Amino acid sequence: MAFIDNLAYSLFALSFAGFLLLYTISSMYLVYRKKKKNFSEYLNSASIPIALLGAYILISGFWGQFAWPLPGSYNILFYDPFISFGIVLLSLAFSIRYNVRLEYTGFLGLMVGVMVLAYGFVGYNIGLTQAPIALLGLYFLYGLAGIFSYPVALIADRLPGLQKNAWIGWNALLVIFWLLLLGASILAGFVGVSAVPQHLLTPP
Repeated sequence: MAFIDNLAYSLFALSFAGFLLLYTISSMYLVYRKKKKNFSEYLNSASIPIALLGAYILISGFWGQFAWPLPGSYNILFYDPFISFGIVLLSLAFSIRYNVRLEYTGFLGLMVGVMVLAYGFVGYNIGLTQAPIALLGLYFLYGLAGIFSYPVALIADRLPGLQKNAWIGWNALLVIFWLLLLGASILAGFVGVSAVPQHLLTPP
């Protein structure tokens, strides 16, 4: 079997998913600021590309664990969290499509976020990459974003009612999550772009 390293596009998929979530959350927040209560059309529209990205990430993650395309333990370090992220995206897409509470998807995101932080710190401490700061930053930002996805999911579930009983802390949590996910998405895209030349120079 030919050696195929799809790490660059996998990083782009992470970046695309992050920016898509940011776009969706921003659209919902703008509707909220305009005192409107119908957020379902924005979520429903986003659920299709979220599901497609989630399916790609999950399938390619399983492929990575079976084919072992990355060197050594880095294959575990990358594909374990990658699969988990795909599961969270699919859970979010199905929750939106079937109009159920996002709270449980958010809680799943929290647990995955804790796992990603653990993988990132361990990978950094044992030196599994030639770019330790980039690795630590990527896992740190995505891990914290996953943790903050739980309160954001609670906000999304309660958003219409918050127009009358707004708590300033909700806005703070949204801003923190937004900034974490923005940083993680930019960093994933940057690392992906950095990997493209080497991947094009060493085709299977």
